[in-house]
Amino acid sequence: MDVLAGAVLTADGFVHGSVTIEDGVIAGLSRSIPKDALAKGVVIPAFSNAHTHLADAIVQEEVKGSLEDIVAPPRGLKHRVLAGAKDEDVVDAMRGMLRVMARTGVGSFRDFREGGLPGVRLLLRAAIGGGVATTVLGRPARIEYRRDEVDAILRGADGIGISSVLDWPRDEVEKLAGHARRAGKAFATHCSERVREDIDGVLDLKPAFLVHMLEATDADLERTADAGVPVVACPRSNVFFGKVPDLPRLLRHGLTVHLGTDNAMVNSPSILREMEFAYKVSRLRGGLAARDALAMSLSAGRAVSGQPGVGIQVGDPASLVVFDLPSDGDLFTTLLRAAESDIALVYLAGRSWPRKGSAEPPRRAGSRRQRPRPRTRR
Repeated sequence: MDVLAGAVLTADGFVHGSVTIEDGVIAGLSRSIPKDALAKGVVIPAFSNAHTHLADAIVQEEVKGSLEDIVAPPRGLKHRVLAGAKDEDVVDAMRGMLRVMARTGVGSFRDFREGGLPGVRLLLRAAIGGGVATTVLGRPARIEYRRDEVDAILRGADGIGISSVLDWPRDEVEKLAGHARRAGKAFATHCSERVREDIDGVLDLKPAFLVHMLEATDADLERTADAGVPVVACPRSNVFFGKVPDLPRLLRHGLTVHLGTDNAMVNSPSILREMEFAYKVSRLRGGLAARDALAMSLSAGRAVSGQPGVGIQVGDPASLVVFDLPSDGDLFTTLLRAAESDIALVYLAGRSWPRKGSAEPPRRAGSRRQRPRPRTRR
C-alpha cells in the first residue's frame, strides 16, 4: 500500500488530504495527511495525450517545409524516413518517447500508427513495460481497403486512425470505418486541418473523435458538438505549421476538447508543455480558464474508460502525478506555471517512475524508498 498526500484534485476540486493506493488502484481518499506518505505536494491524475505519432521521432534532421512536404502520405518527409528505417530503430525511437511520457506524467496516449499491421506490432513492442496505457489506432499500409488486412490490424490495434477522409476514395473509407465499427473498435481521422472538409460526410462515418478542425466553420463545429464527437487540439503542432488554433471557439460551441502533441519530430510528447502552450496561445483568441486547460489535459483518459469528470476517484487505476508546488492559492493556475522539474513523483502501472538521469529504477508498489525532499521556495 502507498499513500500520496497534499492538495488532491477530486471531483469536487482540490482538497487537502491523501490518496491510498493498493494493487495499482485508488483504494481510498481521506482528509488526513499521514506523516509517512510516499510523496507530498499537489496530486492530480496523470495526463492523457490524445493524439501522437510517436514513430515520427525517427526523423532526426531539422524539419522544414509545408505541412504537405512533411507529413502528407506517401511522399512527405516522415513517410520517406519511416519507409527506409530499420524496425529496431523505429522501436527504439518510440521507446524513447514512451520514457519521456512516463517521466513527465503522461499516463495514457492514443497513437495514429502508420505502416499497416507491421506498424501496429512495432508500437506494441515498444510499449511493453513502459507503464503508459497505450491506445493504438492503425491503418492500412496503402490507401486501399482490403478486408483481410483490416481484420489483421484490428486484432492487434484498438481501432483505425487515418490521415484524412480526403485521402481516400469515398467507397473505400466507408468500408474501412464500417469494418472498425462492426469489430467494436474506434474509427478516427484528422479533419479540416489544411482545408475545410465536408463535415456531414465525415460524421456519417461515425468517428470516435476528430483531430484539429482548424478550418471548420461555426456550423461544422455545431454539427460535431450535436453528434457528440470530441475534438483533439494540438496547438504546438498547429503553430509550427503556421496556424493558430481557436480553442475558446471550440468550447463556445459545446465541444469536448482534448489535447495531443501530434508529430514527435516536431514536439516532445509532454502534455504539461502542451497545456501551458494551449493556455497562452488561446489568449490570442479570447483566452481559456486555467481549469479548462487542465481539464483538456486530463479528460481523454476518462473518455477512453467511460468515466465522468477529471478528478481522482476511488476505483480508478493509480495513474497519478505529484508536483512539488505550493499547495495554496489557485492551484489550476499554479499548475499552468509548473515545469517538468517540479514533478516530484509519477505513479503509473503500480510503480513510481524516477526522473531522468536518476540511477534508481522504477519502484514497484508497496516497496519503500526515501521521499523526495521538499524544495525551499522564496
